[in-house]
Amino acid sequence: VGALPAANARPIEQLESWIREITQSLQAPSSPGTATPAPWALNLMTHSSNSRLDAELRLIERYRPPLVITALGSPRPAIEIVHGYGGIVIGDVVSPTLAHKAVDAGVDGLACICAGAGGHTGSLSPFAFVSAVREFFDGLVVLGGGFLAFQFGGMGGADGKLATVQAAVSPAALLLSGLLLA
Repeated sequence: VGALPAANARPIEQLESWIREITQSLQAPSSPGTATPAPWALNLMTHSSNSRLDAELRLIERYRPPLVITALGSPRPAIEIVHGYGGIVIGDVVSPTLAHKAVDAGVDGLACICAGAGGHTGSLSPFAFVSAVREFFDGLVVLGGGFLAFQFGGMGGADGKLATVQAAVSPAALLLSGLLLA
């Protein structure tokens, strides 16, 4: 899955241009024998300080990213819109308390941001975080941070892991190549 952080595009017209490029690229017919592109995600900052949240939500409604990852606030603003077209909402959380709130709000999955993730990182090890979350949630769980020390298959309860990639190429090219932007 490739994810595009909405906040990386300024102004909002740039975000729409990038999203349009992604959706058009993914709708283009592929050559015989080529792999089907993975779904893409929009990473949406739902914090009250995001002055363009309403505009970003309108873009989500228009372009319908299959996955929307909410961060730094309640996922509620995105849930009705995304579920309305059959999309999936993943709540980016840094603690079991915030994971509970996201689950109660109706997310389909959790991105548990553990110690070592960078940015708005959590303080828990992935082992402790996944164990705590699995006590109340049996949906999709992916991890960010602190996962380099274990084999993926050995992390009981986690369904995936996040990685950060930064590059100076078009968003569509990154998405089509299967890289994840976070």
